[in-house]
Amino acid sequence: MGPPLRAARAGAARHRVVKILLVSEVYPPRAGGAGWSTRALALALREAGHRVAVVTSSPGPPNLDGLDVRRLSVRGRKRLVVPRAFATHVASEDEAVLHAQHSLSALGCLAGDRPRRVAVTVRDHWPVCFWSTRISQGALCPGCGTGPMTRCVKGRVGAPGPLAWGAIPYMKADLAEKRSALRRAGAILAVSEAIAAELGAAGLSRVEVLPNMVDAAETRALASPEPSFALPARFLLFVGKLEENKGVRLLVPAVAGAGTGLPLVVLGEGSLAHALKFDAAAAGVSLVLRGWAHREDVLRAMARATAIVFPSLWPEPLSRVLLEALALGTPVAAMDTGGTREILEDGRGGLVVEGAAALSEAVGRLGRDEGLRRRLAEGARQRAEAFSPAALVPRYEAVYRRLR
Repeated sequence: MGPPLRAARAGAARHRVVKILLVSEVYPPRAGGAGWSTRALALALREAGHRVAVVTSSPGPPNLDGLDVRRLSVRGRKRLVVPRAFATHVASEDEAVLHAQHSLSALGCLAGDRPRRVAVTVRDHWPVCFWSTRISQGALCPGCGTGPMTRCVKGRVGAPGPLAWGAIPYMKADLAEKRSALRRAGAILAVSEAIAAELGAAGLSRVEVLPNMVDAAETRALASPEPSFALPARFLLFVGKLEENKGVRLLVPAVAGAGTGLPLVVLGEGSLAHALKFDAAAAGVSLVLRGWAHREDVLRAMARATAIVFPSLWPEPLSRVLLEALALGTPVAAMDTGGTREILEDGRGGLVVEGAAALSEAVGRLGRDEGLRRRLAEGARQRAEAFSPAALVPRYEAVYRRLR
């Protein structure tokens, strides 16, 4: 077979249509980064000519974005009923490649008799951490042994030692079941090298790295109109859950210590909202706490921000906020955790630092130095190309065709 014929056959294989079911417990319109990343993948695969459907237990309209979105009605304890609902639905999909997007969807898809036709994307720490965050009592958890688990349960629910010990067998069994299921998958896809290394250390082999994607053109188009709420002329922005793992208690000290005088706009909700208000009032930081916002408004605020503050404490798997910041060219001051440096190269798209003091200094530099912001914005837009559908869809297609 000559080179032209080999190339022609390779091209034909590359463009062969595949039926793909993306299965996820979270999906837009009301979703976090995992749900929107699943949507981005679905749209990109459809654009490439594949037959794509989404199966989700998340409420919302069917046929979102013109996609076949099948929303399952589930009631009861999620850990039990959601995997069963997914397993029942996908059992009749003999022709489709199944791509599970999270832990419960993975358990459901892998419960059938064709686990080798299942790809699983690992978007956070669910195979190694019962809580999926690897954060315990404000610090990185050393691992899910009996001692750390006891401290973790006590810190989260306030249970004394003997009561905490009672939860340990269940937590260990839960993690063991998830890892056992994951080992049966035809493909294990980690969203970052950081997650892949974590899975490898836990004894999970055959892990491939396939990051989330961002459609820069769509992101910029959505961000172009004015948001539905007023914003200051210049401001610092935080987007995300107001929870411990996101470093929310570092936000106000970082902004106050930066000394820029810029207000802090926060888009998100969570258990630390009141603590954030208290911190801001005590430090004299002007805080605009908007709560949850529609994705379009989030992107519009991101596009208009002087800089984004990203103080995460947990090992960030691969943040969608950072990917969208790249696409919009908005500079970021970010803590160096997990896969963050795989998105932001320090000095290209953002400033990546270690420690609270360095974060505050980075926020100050971004607030005061317009030339620095311009240079970072240019680097960000270039860096976004590495996460584009054009760059990543062929890699996903190769996985799906291998599983058929």
